[in-house]
Amino acid sequence: MRNIRLLLLLAVLVVLSSIAKGQKYPGIDSINVCGFYDELLLSENNYQLAFTDKPAVDIQTPVNLPFNSPGTKLDREGKITDNLNAKHVFLKFILHNPSDSAEKLCIYPGYYFKSIHIYRQAAGMPKDRLEAIPDQKPAVAGGNAYRIISLQAGETSIFYVQLQPVKIRTNRVNPVLIRMNYLTTHALLVDKDDSMLVIITYMLVGVMCMMLLFSLGSFILYRKKEFLFYCMYAGLVAFLLFFKTYLYRSASDFTYFFEEFFDFLIMLTAMICYAGFLRYFLSTSRKYPLLDRLITGIEAVIIGFLLIYSSIYFFSGNVVFREVTENVMKCIVIAWGVVFIILAIKTNDKLINFLVGGNLVMIIAGAVSLLFIVRNDPSESVFTSALFYYDIGIVTELAFFLVGLTYKTRSELIERIKIEDRRKMESDKKEFEKQLTIFQTQQEERNRISADMHDELGGGMTAIRLMSELAKQRAPGSLLPEIEKISGSANDLLGKMNAIIWSMSPANDTLPNLVAYIRSYAYDFFENTDVHCTIEVEDDIPAIIVSGIKRRNIFLAVKEALNNIVKHANATTVKINIDFEKTLLIIIKDDGRGMDKEKNNRFGNGLSNMRRRMEAIGGSFSISSQGGTTISLQAGL
Repeated sequence: MRNIRLLLLLAVLVVLSSIAKGQKYPGIDSINVCGFYDELLLSENNYQLAFTDKPAVDIQTPVNLPFNSPGTKLDREGKITDNLNAKHVFLKFILHNPSDSAEKLCIYPGYYFKSIHIYRQAAGMPKDRLEAIPDQKPAVAGGNAYRIISLQAGETSIFYVQLQPVKIRTNRVNPVLIRMNYLTTHALLVDKDDSMLVIITYMLVGVMCMMLLFSLGSFILYRKKEFLFYCMYAGLVAFLLFFKTYLYRSASDFTYFFEEFFDFLIMLTAMICYAGFLRYFLSTSRKYPLLDRLITGIEAVIIGFLLIYSSIYFFSGNVVFREVTENVMKCIVIAWGVVFIILAIKTNDKLINFLVGGNLVMIIAGAVSLLFIVRNDPSESVFTSALFYYDIGIVTELAFFLVGLTYKTRSELIERIKIEDRRKMESDKKEFEKQLTIFQTQQEERNRISADMHDELGGGMTAIRLMSELAKQRAPGSLLPEIEKISGSANDLLGKMNAIIWSMSPANDTLPNLVAYIRSYAYDFFENTDVHCTIEVEDDIPAIIVSGIKRRNIFLAVKEALNNIVKHANATTVKINIDFEKTLLIIIKDDGRGMDKEKNNRFGNGLSNMRRRMEAIGGSFSISSQGGTTISLQAGL
């Protein structure tokens, strides 16, 4: 009997010793909360896992769950396999506080868990009695991902942690116990990302925002639909990249929704906007019907996949099928891009080739990004990040777009200039035809008037002259002075009329005709006088057009100069020099007595008329009296 008591006492001592050391419980090694310095990553021996389709309906539910070793449900990286991350996860572990003071620490189950609830079963308590621990979140960045656990001195308790994972395949269960003094550091390390990738992504977000403003301004200015679609595309990509970086491993309801569903929704919508941009930017409906059908087809496929993906997310817990759908959609987009490139190259359009270059790099970068997503390995550097290659594709596509936009703008500018030139030429042609019609009408009217004057007035003046001459011959002894005046007036009027007819006739609108007429008139004018006239002019006179108005003013100015010589100069010789090297220059020089200031005032009306006539045709008039009188008449040709 005494031996039995000794054995029972020894057994009690062994059990109490085991509890004091915090070592052995069936299937789980208890954790000494005083046995680590800052944090402790729980090993497979420290906790077990159980999964349920629904959260715990009452406080006793966790006790009755079939807990197993985490190695049966998690891979070596802690990722939840199959569709288990669509279920509710329960962790079971044992904490032992051997110290003589209370201990407080935090449990961090991993990132991307929508809810965390903790239940406790103290040692010695009945198995069916659990205590729900209030959700205590520490005041640190990302505090929603942590829960505070308190243990009294000497306490040993079993803890059940209920988790609701975010429905993404990248989710992992890596439970960590953290001391309170190390909590801030741990939160910073969890949120720490590759700084170079963050800088690159934020820079790209800024560029896309600039493109958004540029496209929006271009749409407002030009009202072209391609700018509106590119504006929406740039805005969606900027939104996606910004929040993909900003929300990395943060704990909030929006983060969970973004990672589960919203990011892929934005990506698909951006693809639809880019397809619309391609259609309007390349005018595929008008120029390339086959490409237009291809773009329309991918838009329909994207919308269809978007509906399927949304249905799976909201009405099914099959995370694997949702991920497969997402990756299949990405593969279809890549395949569509390859087909687009092949068809675009066949069009042999330089504008399309710019977009083909951007799409080619985008497809390659997208394929590499998809490869890293499918492998689902933790990113150890910027070059193993799926987001980095997506950034490269976006930047390259943007660069090719800007080059293509520049080329298209230049081409459209050249085309607009050509159209304006054609319109201007057509307008000038119509104006020329109008002026030509007016000119021809004027010429016809001048011909008619000159013909009428020649036939009607010329015939009448000739008859008056002949009759006055006959009257003089029949009465030579009793000649009346009136008859002599009639004869002189008739001769004078006939000469003036011939000059008017000559100036009005379009057939005489040439420089050789003007020179010939001046020469003929000068010789005839001085024929019955004592003045000897010589005219110097080159034989080779260019056939330059001289209008009737200009011919008339020049001739009348010459005629006035010759009249002044006969009436006032008392000259014996007159020399007329006609030069037309640059401008028409007529110099009339006599050897008379010249003209003093009084005579200039006396006969100023004639000189004024000569000056006025030359200025009326844009010419000039000058006179000098040195060794006779020299008159210069100059007019442009």
